[in-house]
Amino acid sequence: MLKKAFVLSIFISYVCCQRFNEFHFVDPFSESWNWHSRHNLFPRERDVEEITERDREPLSPNYQDPATSGTEEKPVLKPKTQKPSSYNPSVIPGGVVDIDAVGSPQLPTFPEADFGFSSFGGGAHSPVGGGLFGLGGFFGSVSELKPWWKGPNVCIEREESADDDEDEEDPLESKKNETEAENEKVPNFFSTAISLSSCRQSANKYECVTKINNHGVVKTFTVRYKCCYGFVRTKGGSGCEKQLELKPLLDTISDLDAKVFRNLIQSTGLEETFKNNNYTVFVPTDAALNDFNEKMLELNNVDLRGDAKNALSNNDLVLSHAVAGFVDLTDYSNEDIIYSENKNSSIRINTYPTQNHEKMVTVNCAKITKPNNLASNGIAYLIDGVATPATQSIEDIIKEHKKLSNFRKVLESTDSFKNLRLNGHYTIFAPTDEAFNKLEPAAKQKLLRGDACAVSILKHHVTAHTVCSAAIMGNATTHNIEGEILNLERTSDDQLILEEKAKMVETDIMAINGVIHLIDTVLIPDSALHINAALKNENLTKFSELIEQAGFVEDIDNLNNATVFAPSNEAFEDPKVVKLLEEIKGDKEKLRDLILYHTLTGQLQSCDMNNNALLKTNDHDKELRLNLYSTLPLFTNVINRGTINCAKIVGFDEKSCGSVIHEVSKVLLPPTQTILDLINADSKYSTLSKIIKGTEVEKILQENNRSVTFLAPTDETLAAIDEADLKTLKEDKEKATTVLKNHILTEVLCCSGVGPQSWGFNTLVPTMTRQHHQVGRTGSHQIRIGRAVVTSCDNLATNGVLHTVNKVLFPQRPTSPSFGGFFLFDF
Repeated sequence: MLKKAFVLSIFISYVCCQRFNEFHFVDPFSESWNWHSRHNLFPRERDVEEITERDREPLSPNYQDPATSGTEEKPVLKPKTQKPSSYNPSVIPGGVVDIDAVGSPQLPTFPEADFGFSSFGGGAHSPVGGGLFGLGGFFGSVSELKPWWKGPNVCIEREESADDDEDEEDPLESKKNETEAENEKVPNFFSTAISLSSCRQSANKYECVTKINNHGVVKTFTVRYKCCYGFVRTKGGSGCEKQLELKPLLDTISDLDAKVFRNLIQSTGLEETFKNNNYTVFVPTDAALNDFNEKMLELNNVDLRGDAKNALSNNDLVLSHAVAGFVDLTDYSNEDIIYSENKNSSIRINTYPTQNHEKMVTVNCAKITKPNNLASNGIAYLIDGVATPATQSIEDIIKEHKKLSNFRKVLESTDSFKNLRLNGHYTIFAPTDEAFNKLEPAAKQKLLRGDACAVSILKHHVTAHTVCSAAIMGNATTHNIEGEILNLERTSDDQLILEEKAKMVETDIMAINGVIHLIDTVLIPDSALHINAALKNENLTKFSELIEQAGFVEDIDNLNNATVFAPSNEAFEDPKVVKLLEEIKGDKEKLRDLILYHTLTGQLQSCDMNNNALLKTNDHDKELRLNLYSTLPLFTNVINRGTINCAKIVGFDEKSCGSVIHEVSKVLLPPTQTILDLINADSKYSTLSKIIKGTEVEKILQENNRSVTFLAPTDETLAAIDEADLKTLKEDKEKATTVLKNHILTEVLCCSGVGPQSWGFNTLVPTMTRQHHQVGRTGSHQIRIGRAVVTSCDNLATNGVLHTVNKVLFPQRPTSPSFGGFFLFDF
């Protein structure tokens, strides 16, 4: 018994070691929002199961078939040419229609019965076949179960690619490629050789991807197992045992009760074409075609864009729904494009989550309602709409559409058409001319001229992924290209509403680079408000009133691509600020200078802030000092550690009409004196002033090219030290210099940047003596630096900041920093 237990423990240890030796990768989400970025919120797909290296057939670079005892040899299929290199299966709770256009989720198989595989006792997902926990020798023999993809009628597809393989070579890179060609041929023998594999399984497919890095030469191998054409899996069966009875494609279409489309094929003389060739056909229902014909009749047989030259003939209509060959949609990803037989017009494939955690698949925004109807010479998919061909770009459609002349003018005046790439995936919620007429005349003219807010308004109407109207079920959300949430709703009477304001009056106008929906209202987001209106919207009313008092509203609103540091309402209660504003309230020029001192040219987002940066303001290039501080030893967050002129930044990144607003805790006043000037001008530092005079520190504290913090002891503090020590400080300039340098911190330390002390960690700040003071905020909110308490904070100077302290900080004998120490300044 003990012997068996010992052997069992060794085996389990081995299995655990193998488990920990595997690699798993997750693609990061790191793109910032722009015209081309996607926002993908999908977690992992529920109906796709991750299989690890232990559960898959061994792969080798030469693609030898896996050794499979007891199974027949599998036929090998040629890989699909448009197959994406990788999948990222995922799902999201109901109603969210964000789709990642690149590396997006694989189109899933459509809902099927659960095959009920057990992960217990071996089988398809067991790492070790046979026996309880794979240990049949100990617990009795259990018959080995083969995974379904080792069974009969399973076909194999193989692909091989190198990381540097590209369909088209960038001409700008050609010269670089020539000069580096020889180097690329030589492997890097100092690099690591590694092989990473991952497998995934769905109801009818098992796929393994292996990436091999052999001394710098990287290749990707893919093996895909799936049912051979005409065969399907059965519940509990091995392989694909059931063979379907395949009819000709036209008979299959007839069985779908699509009589109108079947009659169109006959009336256009295309029957022989569909009899003698292999096609995949997206078959509109009778109701969908009847609705389409009614719309065409209403428009006197002119297409939906009101342009006779784009009228669609019956022949073109049929061919627009046909694709040459056998198209298995499970081999495609969201935003993939296939091409129809109608002049090679594009068909866009999209997949969306539903509220019941299944998936909806659309082709040119027509929803597939009955997939995978296999025929002897093709596949038929029943769709609930007409997949109108996409032959024009979004730009071409907008320029020609008779209802979008105002929207076209805004795009042209802001030079925004250039941002709509032909290979993009966009959704445009385009306000009609009637929507523009609802605006106040002045606001409409500003928008048509492309003023500062026009771009922000435009971006609110654009997403960087395709949102078909069919994807909107109940309440849904998506994101525009600025990362802002857009709320979508399908009402009980089947109306589509955007942001609870705009009704979609025409949907799913397909373009080669996306889709257009017409809406009846221009949406003005908060991010498109002018600066003064945005200040009021954020309850920064005191600063707004100051702007109005200075007669500066129009000037501040005309700022474009600017940064505003807006003081909170509480900041105006500071007695110093009250006194200053009382003195200059009648001088509009000084009021304007004060306002401009709170503004910068260019948008400074919180993610772009750097410590100890000097920022030139619009007030005659006077500077603001930006500092960042680490408030926790292991985790930092800009939102609670940024200061500007020692005023804490309490609100970040409020967008306003092409600009950005940050809320600060103080009214910002430009310093006019150096640290030495502040000391010499204050009578409470008279003794300190005498000690500094004639020392090296005197020069340091008057240099404007420095950024330091000086901890200043008052006359009362100096009088409390030993009389002999005080005499030495006054008479021995060398020793005085050493002591004074221990009061100089090498960077600017603002009181608002000091957080509470963390248990187990010491917050350290360096001095000019190369020693470090421990700093922290106590429970009584006192700030301690070394053994001293700060009694007066943040006296700003042109070369740093001065704090008053209640002790003289004599240099200590050098010691090693204690465990857990970290530096406060954000380097």
